[in-house]
Amino acid sequence: MGSLTSLLELILKDNKLYGSIPLELDSLSCLVNLDLSSNRLNGSIPECLRECLPLHHFNLSNNRLNDRILIQIGKLNHLSKLDLSHNLLTGGIPSQIQGLEDLELSHNNLSGLIPSAFEEMHALLYVNISYNQLQGPIPDCNAFRNATIEVLKGNKDLCGNVEGLQPCKSCAPAVYQHKVVLITSTSFFFRWNFLFCSKKRESSRNRTS
Repeated sequence: MGSLTSLLELILKDNKLYGSIPLELDSLSCLVNLDLSSNRLNGSIPECLRECLPLHHFNLSNNRLNDRILIQIGKLNHLSKLDLSHNLLTGGIPSQIQGLEDLELSHNNLSGLIPSAFEEMHALLYVNISYNQLQGPIPDCNAFRNATIEVLKGNKDLCGNVEGLQPCKSCAPAVYQHKVVLITSTSFFFRWNFLFCSKKRESSRNRTS
């Protein structure tokens, strides 16, 4: 495979390929479309794929890949469609992923918050992050504004302005509660200090008399 340096497309989906993704892929420097979906590939996504700079479509869905999503994928500047769904990927979603139009990450074990950098992904038209362990607010960008609950459900604790999601809690009540506690504590201090000083003056008068 390493000798196919002029190869533009490599589509091996729906086979029974197993084992790890070969490191020789880094020599396919002209590759535009890589589809290894629906096989039995395992292990992690190799770092060598960052050398496939012209890559536009990258599909590794329906395999048994584990470990984290490589931040090096963010170096694939021409990448418009990324499908890593139906794997065993863990960790968070890298904020380095930029410039995508279509992102499929459903049915993994991804966790944590969705990066705020997604709000700068103006080209992103479609996203599916369902059935992970993600939490927190969904980003304010077109892909999430136009999303349905179907592409967000099955997560740990997502919130946002999408029908079927709980609204995000405001920080205002917590701040108000802290102010009440502070005021109450301050009032108690002054009241205690006043009583202490009153008793002290009364004691002094008794000694004088």
